[in-house]
Amino acid sequence: MSDINRIVYLTVLLISFPLHAQHFSRLTLESVVIVSRHGVRAPTKFTPLMQRVTPNKWPVWEVPYGWMTPRGGQLVSFMGRYQHLRLVNEGLFQEGKCPTKDEVSVLADIDQRTRKTGEAFLSGFMPSCSLAIHDPPIFNKKAPLFNPIKAGVCHMDEGHVKLGVLMRAGGSLEHFTQKNQPAFSVLENVLNFAHSDFCKNNPPGKSCTLINALPAGLQVHRDNVSLSGAPGLASMLTEIFLLQQAQGMSHVAWGKISSREEWDQLLSLHNAQFDLLQRMPYIARHRATPLLDLILMALTPGNKGKNVDGITLPASLLFIAGHDTNIANIGGALGMKWQLSGQPDNTPPGGELVFERWVRISDNTQWIKISIVYQTLEQMRNMSQLSLENPPVQVDLALPACEEQNEQQMCSLKSVHKIIQSVRIPECSICSKHH
Repeated sequence: MSDINRIVYLTVLLISFPLHAQHFSRLTLESVVIVSRHGVRAPTKFTPLMQRVTPNKWPVWEVPYGWMTPRGGQLVSFMGRYQHLRLVNEGLFQEGKCPTKDEVSVLADIDQRTRKTGEAFLSGFMPSCSLAIHDPPIFNKKAPLFNPIKAGVCHMDEGHVKLGVLMRAGGSLEHFTQKNQPAFSVLENVLNFAHSDFCKNNPPGKSCTLINALPAGLQVHRDNVSLSGAPGLASMLTEIFLLQQAQGMSHVAWGKISSREEWDQLLSLHNAQFDLLQRMPYIARHRATPLLDLILMALTPGNKGKNVDGITLPASLLFIAGHDTNIANIGGALGMKWQLSGQPDNTPPGGELVFERWVRISDNTQWIKISIVYQTLEQMRNMSQLSLENPPVQVDLALPACEEQNEQQMCSLKSVHKIIQSVRIPECSICSKHH
């Protein structure tokens, strides 16, 4: 072979190899499962303690306690519209063509805020198509898909819960609160706590702080675990401030939050409580089992015609309208961690935990991509319309226990199946209990 022919031959090899590799690594999107938190809502309650910690009056919301607001519905519809554009772009759906009722399924918890979230998502996703919301199985007047503990399907060992939470807190709740003292100080300033009922009769020279006035306590029962005192209150109040901001209220937190750093510090109290109670593996695995079972069945091919929790598989898109606790539970059970840029709440209103099944064309293997898709607090405040050019933020998540990844960092369906089987709590499964 002449030198010129050798150069031509090598050049052809170099050019054709990446094309060949690219062809064999090509993937197509086959199905998507979205676990969404409900949209912006009013506070779930108002307690005398909330008024005692501040001299300021709390604003009145336009809807009853715990209900999603109309604005919250609009923000969810923006997410629905974006997912429509994205999934059409990926080839999962066709523009202008309505899917069948089995191709798109929506499941929602029984609360107003979750059912309205399902409706709002569909109104943005395909507004001209007639798509229904499915009711989840009911057990003891609860939907165990979203919380099998509350529904009485299974129970946790109280001693195990208490030990696990305290270990995660650093040994004691006192250690937990002291570690978060800088954030508590920011909250005290926002509340004007020094002029609250708690501090009126405080002895001269003694500092009046939330931590001292409201000592932390851990409440563990067979069907629930919660924090009392300053940590539990701080988690609720800081989330309320974020909801005010997303709702577009004037004088959010009485105008006392002036920077992104303060938002991050305040919501770190909410995120820390969720990390302690909702992401602790023992609790998370119990609570997440029914959803993990459903997600796995929805992502696994070969279940054609199978009816699960009121939906017929396989659905090209399954949208599940739930709660921030559901997203945190799934993350904790699977060992996934994340921080969200531009959004101080790790499980924000309307935020979506997205599972996608992709098929590699060359060998027909199945791969799972997991991500968090969410609106920034600024996008929520400004009611920003979403599009492929102005998208919400997407953070791709890694499964720490994944044994097989492709070059796109997706985890094989086989490995995901193995992980879910290893973390699920069989007693909490509802597959055989709701018939």
